[in-house]
Amino acid sequence: MAVLFLLLIYFSAGEAHTIRALVGDDVTLSVDTQTSSFIGEAIVEWSRTDLHPDIVHLQDNRLTIYEHQNPAYRGRTMLSAEDLDRGIISLKLSNVRLADEGNYTCLFKSTENMYTVHLLVGAASSPVITLEAYTRSGLVLGCRAKGWYPQPKLSWWNADGHLLSAVTMTTTQDPDGLYNISSTLVVERKSPNRHLTCRVHQELFNQTRETEIHLPENLFRVLKQFYLKSYGFLAASLVFLLAALVILVIACRTVHGNSQKQKDMMVMSCQNEDLKT
Repeated sequence: MAVLFLLLIYFSAGEAHTIRALVGDDVTLSVDTQTSSFIGEAIVEWSRTDLHPDIVHLQDNRLTIYEHQNPAYRGRTMLSAEDLDRGIISLKLSNVRLADEGNYTCLFKSTENMYTVHLLVGAASSPVITLEAYTRSGLVLGCRAKGWYPQPKLSWWNADGHLLSAVTMTTTQDPDGLYNISSTLVVERKSPNRHLTCRVHQELFNQTRETEIHLPENLFRVLKQFYLKSYGFLAASLVFLLAALVILVIACRTVHGNSQKQKDMMVMSCQNEDLKT
């Protein structure tokens, strides 16, 4: 469910303030004009100068004008009629996208006053822990988190709240500008750490997501038996494939030999016929 971020800004015209929202949420950009309550009939314009067309939302006499609205905001903006009656201009932007980040200018055309709001957009998701490999010395666990913005940090922790040393740490950025981060951790057989936490944190938006995993005491014994059975099955499969390959080679040679004998017999027959004639 989308979370509504509401920030009511009291400031003089021209002074910019910053608010934050996460991708997928709804956000309301509000300014108090500190004028009379009769502004509902006036022309109200929200715009972004870095876009073309630059109109985010345009309203005249309580009617929304769609002709010059930027297509990226079509169907995602709305002005609160109730707030307009109180002298407040509130623009609700639904389903926030990463591309919505920027400076928004509100122009109240009855007074030509201009107000600016800077919107910062972030993104976060829960990490996923996976079993990457099993070795004689221990387990290799992996943790991945996709779709973060701005760039987050990933860390491993034990049940006592102690930071653990990761083996690898990789961060990539997808075409949409979102960050994907992954890391691996080795858990040795004799390690006391059985309850582990993978935590991803982004400081600017103060967003933290974490996933926990509990490793049973008999996990290594179970995995060992599983891998032994897997290796046994693999070995048997290889023997079967090798045997099938040998049989196939012998069969091919036999067919080739029979074919050559038939060719030799046909040549000899033709030669005998020539001698008779």
